[in-house]
Amino acid sequence: MKTTRVIATLGRKALAVSAVLTLLFAFLPGPTAQSVQAEGKLSQDVARKVREAGSDDLIPVIIQTTGDPSSLHFTRLHSRGGLVKAVHKSIRGYSAQVPASQLEGLADDPEVEHVSYDSPVAAHMDVAYPSVKADMAYANSGGMDGRGVGVAVIDTGVIAHLDLVRPMGQGIVEVEIVGHESGLADYYGHGTHVAGIIAGDGSASSDKWAFRTFKGIAPGARIISLRALNPDGTGSTSDVLSAIDWVVNNAFLYNIKVINLSLGHPVYESYATDPLCVAVRRAYNNGIVVVVAAGNDGQVGTGFGTIDSPGNEPNVITVGAMDDRNTAGTGDDVLAPYSSKGPTLVDHIAKPDLVAPGTHIVSLRVAGSYLDTNYHNFTLKLGDYRNDTSTSNKDGFYYDLSGTSMAAPMVSATAALMLQKEPTLNPASVKARLMLSAVKDNNLVFETGAGYLNVDGALKATGYAAAAPSPVAMLAGDGGVYLQSLSLIWGSFAADSLVWGFSKGATYGITSTSVPHSITQSYGLVWGFCAGDGTIVQNTEITASGLVWGFDACSLIWGSASDSVDSQGAVWHGHH
Repeated sequence: MKTTRVIATLGRKALAVSAVLTLLFAFLPGPTAQSVQAEGKLSQDVARKVREAGSDDLIPVIIQTTGDPSSLHFTRLHSRGGLVKAVHKSIRGYSAQVPASQLEGLADDPEVEHVSYDSPVAAHMDVAYPSVKADMAYANSGGMDGRGVGVAVIDTGVIAHLDLVRPMGQGIVEVEIVGHESGLADYYGHGTHVAGIIAGDGSASSDKWAFRTFKGIAPGARIISLRALNPDGTGSTSDVLSAIDWVVNNAFLYNIKVINLSLGHPVYESYATDPLCVAVRRAYNNGIVVVVAAGNDGQVGTGFGTIDSPGNEPNVITVGAMDDRNTAGTGDDVLAPYSSKGPTLVDHIAKPDLVAPGTHIVSLRVAGSYLDTNYHNFTLKLGDYRNDTSTSNKDGFYYDLSGTSMAAPMVSATAALMLQKEPTLNPASVKARLMLSAVKDNNLVFETGAGYLNVDGALKATGYAAAAPSPVAMLAGDGGVYLQSLSLIWGSFAADSLVWGFSKGATYGITSTSVPHSITQSYGLVWGFCAGDGTIVQNTEITASGLVWGFDACSLIWGSASDSVDSQGAVWHGHH
């Protein structure tokens, strides 16, 4: 197999520039006075970190600037003891470590637009394949397999698994944002599992002894692996930004049409300023479909309001998880209890956009990885899928994982099939078709979005959208929750009933009705769909006030999780 290996140098140039600039700071003006304006530029979590830290403690931050940061700005940064980690194009700014006592003064700099915390992030099919009608899609499409479409997997890395072996020129492209070892690597075992759901070809489970074959939805797609997470499955937002920078800059070279992000961190601020959201929005604006795992916090309180960033960005496709009960039929499928629910904190965006199987998904194993070593009971034996009794007790080539991390790549792979069929489709049209074609259900919009992934339906869907943002939800004075009308914000082809179905919320005894005249008269005509009762969509465990709809919704009380994130793929017993 031919593997392309790239060493990412995004941060090195920035560090080299920084070393030079430190020699010049003595000739420039000193720190400016702290101001109310500066305090307003700090996100709430940065302001909290400043209060809790010692004056000399270095705080990792992501600084968005009004334009490309100037050399004078970097000099002022270094005069305050700041250390640049990397300059980012996806957000127009950079990541750095800055002493706590200097952050408010730095925020007062005229070139600084916003300061966010460099939040830690973490890596969030034989039965699933027919559950999402992938078998029907393959037959009805004449064998479409995603050939020619590049899918960027920003994760823990991808190994040269038997199911990912490809001819020269079609093999895995490896980009190392963290770690610079020779050859392909995935020390955690998460990224390879994700890649297999997208593009595994089932080679290791297709011999004459095999009675089960584990195959990805788009085995012809090319995997571009960006190793941005550490061997323990965790990482920093700034490294993910560097990965997105690389994808946008090299999309044409590798025909990258889709980014899969089975990772995230809790929502601390609006999507308008959240660095991860800004970065994925840039990728979207550059014609790349961005698919994001919703998160695994569905069992925190009621589960509502737990969507992770960047799944709160309106333009991306945010995917929740279903439990297919290990059957090919969907009649017994239920929402996975760990799957995060909307609406998003701060901005109240209706998420997830749709759901896909995510519980006990069998995909590629990385022998000796952290997951394989520490949770070896999830490693399949050869006897689990082959009839050869002489080897039945030996470890096989596959692994069982659960999480929204496993649901997201099913949608990424479907997007690759859609783009193979129609290469000129824009990201908005891909999202709209996925949601319109999804199998409808009786759950709340904030639980399953537009419904269950339907690969065959998505390939048959038609229609084009210039934009397809997930709608804003509003808690009105009558206690009802209303959504923006999709026919108004997407276009007339997207009637609310076509996207959401006719029985959303019926599980809760809710009738999804048209918006009363009193609501449109008071709040405007854009509100076109009743999504339920506001008392249901509350969560006393995720906000300081206990209210999803409060203005202090980013004041999370995650306890020790405030500086980390739920692992999007490490759900060992159906929950975290």
